[in-house]
Amino acid sequence: MLAAAQTPSFFTDNGESVVSFDNGQPEVTASWAAAHHDGARFIDVREPHELNGPLGAAAGAQNVPLVQLLSQQETLDPAQPLMLICRSGRRSALAASTLRRSGWTDVVSVEGGMLAWNLEVLGNGHIEETERIANTSRLQEATYRTNGIAEVSARWVSENVGHFRLIDVRQPAELQQTGYVPQAENVPLGQLMQTAATWPREQPLVIMCASGGRSGRAVMALANAGFSVASSLEGGIYGWRAAGLPTVK
Repeated sequence: MLAAAQTPSFFTDNGESVVSFDNGQPEVTASWAAAHHDGARFIDVREPHELNGPLGAAAGAQNVPLVQLLSQQETLDPAQPLMLICRSGRRSALAASTLRRSGWTDVVSVEGGMLAWNLEVLGNGHIEETERIANTSRLQEATYRTNGIAEVSARWVSENVGHFRLIDVRQPAELQQTGYVPQAENVPLGQLMQTAATWPREQPLVIMCASGGRSGRAVMALANAGFSVASSLEGGIYGWRAAGLPTVK
């Protein structure tokens, strides 16, 4: 928990901090966010198409996609408390961390994102399975095979970010050299299978690298390990940039 001297004045209840750093970033629960969002600027950093998916949208949240938010930090009021939400909490935690490094102090992520919002606030206990079925079908329909490798286009990935887990298997130094997709998780290829051992085998995955070679090998290894819906992003980051899609460094 935040020390008393560090606690943002808004994120308290009866003088006690409601902010947790259990996951390494400042977070509040979905229940607390639902009850207090009127007192802060509440931003959903998902892509607009995600708001129409099975998870829906949180009441009172303004949609400012992650890339737009990070590129327009100067439009935010540092004195205004910020609560950020996404699908599961990863993207909103990234945004909160970035903003805090830029000087914002009253900014938190909603722990568990819209998955937790559906469970804690809306009482929808089946939402994760409902979402998985819909997203699995979506990815399977978009997948084609090139030389035996399951692939999806960069354009499709851009238009469907958030409907699958996007993994970048390049080395961290490569991300800084050629740019990266901020919605992607970086799990270098050499660590992928060990890390993936804890992931649900049925979740939809899209794997990317520099040009498609490593991601293709990763998809084959994942399939052999029992992952039923995994595709490679055709052309990798170079294909992404060739399509005119945004990256950050």
